[in-house]
Amino acid sequence: MEFTMRPSLALLLLCLPAACAEKAAYDSNGRITALISDSGALGVTSNLIAVLPGGKRVPLMTRRDDTRATRQGLDLAWSLTFTLPDGARGRATLKSEEDAAGLRYTVSVTAESTLEVDALELVLDLPHAAFVKGAISPDAAPPIPLAVVRASGPVLFHGEASTLRAASPNADLTLDLAFAPRTAISVIDRWDPAGRSYQLRAAVVRGSMQSGAAATLSTAIHLTNRAPAPAPARITLDSARTRYRFDGFGANYCWNNQSPVSAYTMANLKLAWARTELKAQQWDKQRANPGAELRADFETMGRLAQKNVPFVISIWWLPERFYTDPYEKPRSAHVRTIDPARWDDLLDLLGSYLVYAKREYSAEPALFSFNEANIGIYVGLTPQSHTEAIKRIGAHFQKLGLKTKMLLGDATGPRDTHKFALDAAADPDALQYVGAVGFHSWGGGTAEQYTAWGDLAEWLHLPLLVTELGVDADAYHNRAYDSFQYGLEEARMTQELLLWARPQGTQYWQFTNDYSLVHSDRDGKIEPTARFWILKHFTDLTPPHSEVLAADSSDPGLLATAFRAQGSYTIHILNTGAGRPVDLAGLPDAAWQITETTESAPYQQRPAPMSGNHALRVDLPARSLVTLTSPEPRR
Repeated sequence: MEFTMRPSLALLLLCLPAACAEKAAYDSNGRITALISDSGALGVTSNLIAVLPGGKRVPLMTRRDDTRATRQGLDLAWSLTFTLPDGARGRATLKSEEDAAGLRYTVSVTAESTLEVDALELVLDLPHAAFVKGAISPDAAPPIPLAVVRASGPVLFHGEASTLRAASPNADLTLDLAFAPRTAISVIDRWDPAGRSYQLRAAVVRGSMQSGAAATLSTAIHLTNRAPAPAPARITLDSARTRYRFDGFGANYCWNNQSPVSAYTMANLKLAWARTELKAQQWDKQRANPGAELRADFETMGRLAQKNVPFVISIWWLPERFYTDPYEKPRSAHVRTIDPARWDDLLDLLGSYLVYAKREYSAEPALFSFNEANIGIYVGLTPQSHTEAIKRIGAHFQKLGLKTKMLLGDATGPRDTHKFALDAAADPDALQYVGAVGFHSWGGGTAEQYTAWGDLAEWLHLPLLVTELGVDADAYHNRAYDSFQYGLEEARMTQELLLWARPQGTQYWQFTNDYSLVHSDRDGKIEPTARFWILKHFTDLTPPHSEVLAADSSDPGLLATAFRAQGSYTIHILNTGAGRPVDLAGLPDAAWQITETTESAPYQQRPAPMSGNHALRVDLPARSLVTLTSPEPRR
């Protein structure tokens, strides 16, 4: 196996031949989710819409299982089939070609049966706040104001056009679109429960399509952002104010532990916490002779134990006989309920797994949970049955002499899901078996929602773990996570969790080939992606078992977190916008080191100017993660 750690080769793998810098972000179906410039990401989104004869508008690029797109390798090309409400079917292909000027986004539609529609439209939603008080200009027509006060109706423009420009009030932000062929365009001043935008609707097809008919619309998209250079920001470190203690960053090793990717990440990224899967279905059949997948899991647990890395073990699936509806549903079915009559058998199964791991691999989980039981992935628990499960399993583990405690929650999504854990939190008989509180960050949350989880753990005087740190739970499909922009979103979420949730540890989803941080080929050669280097800032440059210090930023868009352990300091600064200087105050005078990751140059390290008078100025590149580290300060 060839393991390499060369940023230059990783960069070559990431770049397209024509241009390296990303021009857009895409979801797993090929929808544009943002346009990208050196000033950051602009929230322009796309969709393909069917306009039915009655005027109803039906989005065709959704995340339902029956409309998932298929991606062509790592190319920015996708295809999907769709079914209209009347049963008519069609196929759409989407392709994005990026170069230095921008991108060309091509939508092609083929009717697999007659499509009775008024139109099929490519829709682009432009953020209202960015363009309000500006103007749109179709072709060479006079500009049409984008006023604060709506005109007589929502339609600002309707007609045929080959080009359209949208500009902000002072024209420092412009979006130029060129359509081939010339087509019918509408611009709508939209405000509905789903949000507010200036919506551009470009016809791919007008009128019904006969079976076998095809149509294509190609749209050249060029974003220009000449926003004034931002003023220097200020970050003030208060080394006298410790906010909380932090063990460090870690990861999930739940699936595919036989993969070279798993071995690579364990060798090249530091771990403070981990999480594995208790594969109950396999263990039920292979207790006498564990198969390769189980052995790989046990070996992973053994390596974690050797590294003194505490880990959580979680269950996704149970053998069918343990459910109230055995053998009646597919493995992918959600919210499967445990049969009350099967609890003794289940306790024996769980206990035997942990006893075996302890005896044969000297590995003992710190915590146990049912994965995302609040929404039933795949065992479903109510707050009350969650409490009862904690008491039953916790007592059984204690009886077996295991140190494994129960994880309270392990609920998915941070948005008010702490309520799932409140029943058990109020039950002293359950709490005696609880060792920590945990939640998953998929989808993100507000400062208040993150804070609620931190407050719950603090209230119970228990550590808080983010047992699955992830941005988009659907991004595994078509490797939608495989971009620098997605890495910046992961870094943003990490910083927000540290600022508001105040965890003692995080477990990234995952360090295996699921949401892979590396590219690997059939020969076993591995090259880290930019996301790997972003994450390495956190795992390798943050001192373990550190104090999290107060670090106040003058700009809410500039996220800073600070750590101290044994006299050494680390400050992570995430800049998702334009390049700018930042003045750091309150620093210990020390020989600081800068580690910097941008899209074009990952994990570049250099000494910083020697700080004096407890201050230092650092230039932050556009769209970057910058980490400052210091040895023990000078005396």
